[in-house]
Amino acid sequence: MTTKQDSPQSTATEPWIVDQHWDITYQHVADPVAAQFLRTMRDEGKLTGIRCPKCERVLIPPRPFCDRCFVETEGWVDLPPEGVIELFTIVHLRVKGLPDPPYALVYVRPDGADTAIMNYFRGADLSNAAEPPAEVRIGERVGIKFADERTGRMTDFWYEPLG
Repeated sequence: MTTKQDSPQSTATEPWIVDQHWDITYQHVADPVAAQFLRTMRDEGKLTGIRCPKCERVLIPPRPFCDRCFVETEGWVDLPPEGVIELFTIVHLRVKGLPDPPYALVYVRPDGADTAIMNYFRGADLSNAAEPPAEVRIGERVGIKFADERTGRMTDFWYEPLG
């Protein structure tokens, strides 16, 4: 990592620029709840949430503890293949290691869940950077689609417009 240091002519209003390069390959172990979520997605082609026994919210992605109540979660819930967009971004700049732009990342709250899960959105023309298409708007209903061949990764599913 190199840092461009202050020069005699620099001022406090000039940006401090830090050049970095990260090229990291890593493995991580999924906790038992996440592992069950990924196995179900791989083997059955469906999303599942997990319920908090105290506040009764259905959490997706599932986690061992409720982030609101701090109690251990229990009780798997099968979620239907539809939901509502809660948040989105459309990427128009190239990011190394990600798909060629434009592409959309959306957080969708599946029907029956109380939280949202992020993934790619497919099936809409994203070429107009000034205006997102009608299918990619907060509150729009979407379908949750699964790959025919799944490997137990988050990229095994994506979102598409309904209809």
